[in-house]
Amino acid sequence: MKGANKIGLWLVELDLEKNYGIIRCSHETKEIIISAITLIRDINGKRVIFSPLRTSGTIKSIKKHLEI
Repeated sequence: MKGANKIGLWLVELDLEKNYGIIRCSHETKEIIISAITLIRDINGKRVIFSPLRTSGTIKSIKKHLEI
């Protein structure tokens, strides 16, 4: 991801079997990132739907919510 560090975007965790991922970003860019990922319709020709389930101030609380 070119330029991802400029907006503070990091993929923290991705579990394709359980169909979830955790993205870390700054609180200043949260709304932009949520809007951007919901516009993604396919990856390598495969149809996908990104649906943000929850936002949090810490990775720890998200993992607790997902019971990881």
